Amino acid sequence: MPVNIQGRQYATVAERLEGAHGEGVRPTSITSIITTWQSVGEYLLVRAEVTFADSRMFVGTAEVTRGTGRGPQSVSPIETAETSAVGRALAMAGWFGSGDGIAGAEEVRVAEGRASRAPSGGGIRIVGARRD
Repeated sequence: MPVNIQGRQYATVAERLEGAHGEGVRPTSITSIITTWQSVGEYLLVRAEVTFADSRMFVGTAEVTRGTGRGPQSVSPIETAETSAVGRALAMAGWFGSGDGIAGAEEVRVAEGRASRAPSGGGIRIVGARRD
């Protein structure tokens, strides 16, 4: 069942996986999901490749910061990032989490948690970006 977050309906990754196993225009019948992860400093990066019966493959990525957060992110960071990465791959295949966007309910909740802990005055930290 979709989750209402700030007045918008978001489908969970599980709901989208269920739907991906059998509709018309979008690719259906997942044949494999392969996830890989790597550790980069304090970050865990996860890449998911979702392949469908028609041989189309879609990729999603996600990251979590080790040792931070509450709930699933702090207890199971790889699994949390893996769920987000699979959800993003499904969104790339047209199985959107909010009807018109890529983020799923799980990702929005994590982002809200990060925002509530951010220092005042912006607190946005960009990792790996470069100004030219």
